[in-house]
Amino acid sequence: MKQYRLSAFILILIACTQLINCKVSRKPLKSDKPLIGFLMDSLIEERWARDRDIFISSVKTYGGSVIVQIGEESAKTQEAQLQYLIDQGVNSLVLIPNDPDLLTRAVQEAKKRGVPVLLYERLVHNGGADLYLAYDAKRIGALQAEAIVKKIQHGSVVILNGKRNDTIAAAIHEGIFEILNPVIMRGTIQVVEDHWATSGNSEETAEVISTLLDNNVRIDAILAYNDLYAEAAIRVITLKRLAGKIAVVGADADLAACQRIAEGTQTMTAYKPIETIAAKAAELAIYMARKERVTVHNAIYDGSYRVPYYQLEPIAVDASNLRETVIKDGFHLEEEVYRNARLK
Repeated sequence: MKQYRLSAFILILIACTQLINCKVSRKPLKSDKPLIGFLMDSLIEERWARDRDIFISSVKTYGGSVIVQIGEESAKTQEAQLQYLIDQGVNSLVLIPNDPDLLTRAVQEAKKRGVPVLLYERLVHNGGADLYLAYDAKRIGALQAEAIVKKIQHGSVVILNGKRNDTIAAAIHEGIFEILNPVIMRGTIQVVEDHWATSGNSEETAEVISTLLDNNVRIDAILAYNDLYAEAAIRVITLKRLAGKIAVVGADADLAACQRIAEGTQTMTAYKPIETIAAKAAELAIYMARKERVTVHNAIYDGSYRVPYYQLEPIAVDASNLRETVIKDGFHLEEEVYRNARLK
């Protein structure tokens, strides 16, 4: 059976050994009022509005203020917005890039203008940003694959990846195959489709699943890049009357995904507590704005530079621990998560 390997470039993206995160002796001072620019890709996915709101609230607790810009899934728009934020006099920038290759010059321009840049959840290639903050994407892939191996033990799986130039998608893919390769070599599981998205549109993933099923390809499990992709896949298999018969995993712990887990149509999601990452982004952005030292003993290679990397750990959520994770954290309300399940 074919061994799946990433390219040499991707292998060096995760560039450090043992994680020792940022160490600071105190919280940022409130003695001045830094202005933070928060440049987002879009608000299409459910989670991003929550990221925005928690980030703004957290910055305010440190005495700062925020200018938010939404790129509407356009790298060109983000370039112009980044320039706008610099011209507005922001003291630091937090960027969720639309494209890792098309925003390199924008990040470099910000640095030339003396504005430190924190990359949030997504890397920019060759930009030399000041700091990268994200959940461990490789671990997300491993958690997904572990859930599938436990669920089906043997059979045919489909992998619905993000874009090839997305470093998170690449790391998730690597994590998946760290777990799957041994069972693939034993012949108990086979990958019948390893699809890389050409756009961020979840309908593309729906078409992939629909085409496979129309061609009578057996699918026992689907590993989806995020819960939006998982939802698209489940919509198709529901129409084929296969909901609950094909194991599906995703990421982000969207409310709809947690409802599907409660209902039994989705097996698992990787939970990345938004309050944790958004609040930490605010704290780090304040430090950077005030030129205070941030020490990070971890790094990721962006193609040209080793970027300091503050890494957070994701959590696997399934039907057994919905209450102990997303509900206990207040991420979703119990009555919302179980609303549809209780109607059955």
